[in-house]
Parts: sequence; structure tokens; C-alpha cells
Amino acid sequence: MPQDNLEADVPAQSSSRKKKKGFAFAHLAFMVAVITALFLMGVMMVTNLGYVSMDLGFKTLTLGIGPRMVLASLVVSAVSLLISLFMCPTRCAPWAFAAVVISGGLWGGFAFYHKALKDHPPINDVATNWDRPLGFSERMMSIRGADAPPVEDLPRVPRNESLDWGGKTIAAINEATCPAAKTIRDHPIIEGQVDAVVAMLKASGYRVWGTSPWRVEATYQDKFYGFKYDMVIRIDPTSVDVRSVSRYNAPDLGANCQRVTEIVQKIKAMPVLPGAGA
Repeated sequence: MPQDNLEADVPAQSSSRKKKKGFAFAHLAFMVAVITALFLMGVMMVTNLGYVSMDLGFKTLTLGIGPRMVLASLVVSAVSLLISLFMCPTRCAPWAFAAVVISGGLWGGFAFYHKALKDHPPINDVATNWDRPLGFSERMMSIRGADAPPVEDLPRVPRNESLDWGGKTIAAINEATCPAAKTIRDHPIIEGQVDAVVAMLKASGYRVWGTSPWRVEATYQDKFYGFKYDMVIRIDPTSVDVRSVSRYNAPDLGANCQRVTEIVQKIKAMPVLPGAGA
């Protein structure tokens, strides 16, 4: 009788060991997924705060190392889920499934980024007027720094940079992809409203660097990696123009168009004072 009990315990002990191994592997997959997510979030934070350069934080750590870490995490999570479903679905599967969700979400983020690269032209400059190009002051150019993209009167996408957009001028690309970026002619701003324009920019999250009766310069910094977009608003007696240029040399994925469109709409929403356009 004792021999029979011993033989009966062997399968039970073997099953228990398999469940423990499956549980440990599910935990490992979950930890790998969480560590990968924390790594990418940490890189984003230190880049935003300026502790590492944009090249290191965004280009090398996020776009270079990040996808490899996420792919490895996704493979480990998928294998863990398969093992868990067969060995101990009740205890292990939730941890493995959570790992798959985290890793899959991160992979989806990179897939979304690459889709956005294909859907948007490779530019980082949008203006409402290319017949009379807007420029920055010497102070603003100094703030932008030597590593920032050049601010040109008629910039053009290099021919070898894109099959669809290569060789075209930014003016032509703006016309095709950012139709709302147009000179404001029916809503002029007078000198007394410059302070209101400055207040509107500050309320929209911009840091204003300089003002005059005919110009306002400001910078917007996003909440993620801290990408900066420098803006100039030119105020003429009968018109208003806006230009936004990225400070980091990378495709803006439509960010500058969004900024210019938003500011144009907010300027149009300002009241027209007596004497404007006279």
C-alpha cells in the first residue's frame, strides 16, 4: 500500500514542478515587458528634461534600441502565454497575457510611428506665406543654435530623401498638405492687440522670446520628448502671417502644420478692433 501511494505521488509532484516553472516563466515575461516599458518611458523623460541629447534619447535609444527590446519582449511574452495555456492556465495565463498586452502595445506604438512617417511629408517647416518668407531675428536664431535645421527663404526636400516629395519645395508641399496655413487677410491685428497675441500664445503653452509692433517670436515644447517648435508671427497693417520651424532636424509628422493652423484659428477668433486694416 505505501508503494502504491508513492507511485501516485510522482505524477502529482511532476505536475506541481511544471506549474511552478510555468509560473516563473510567466513572471519573467511580465517583468521583461514592464522593464522595457519603463526603459522607454525613462528615456522619454530624461530626453524631455535635457539630461541626454535628442540624438541619443530619441534616435539611438528609442528608435535604435527600443524596437529590438520590444520585439524580444513580445517573443518572450508570446512563448510564455503558449506555455501558460498548456501548463497552468489559471495561475500563469493572466501574467503572460498582461506581458503580451504591454509588449504588443509598445510594438503598436512603433508601428504607428512608422505609418505616420509614410503618411506625412518629410518636412519640419510650415508657413502661411512663401511669396514673402518669414524669418527669425538674430536672437531667435541664436536660441535655435547651430545644430537646428536652417531657416531658408525657399527650402526644398532633397531629391534622395523621398520618392513622393523629393525635389519639391516646402511651399508646394505646404499647399498640398496644410491647406489651412494661409495668410490672414480678413482679420488684421493692430498694435494695441500685440499683447493679446502674446497672452494667447502663453495660454497655448508657448514661451514668448520677443515682441514688437510687427513681430512676435515664441517656442512650443511638446510634453513627450520635448521637441521644440519655433514660431514667428508677422503683423502687417492689412495681414498676419505665421511660420513654425522645428528645432530638431527630423520629420515633424504634421506637428508644425497643426501649430500654424491652431494659431491662425485663434488669431481669427480675436475681436476686430476699430482702425484695424485702415
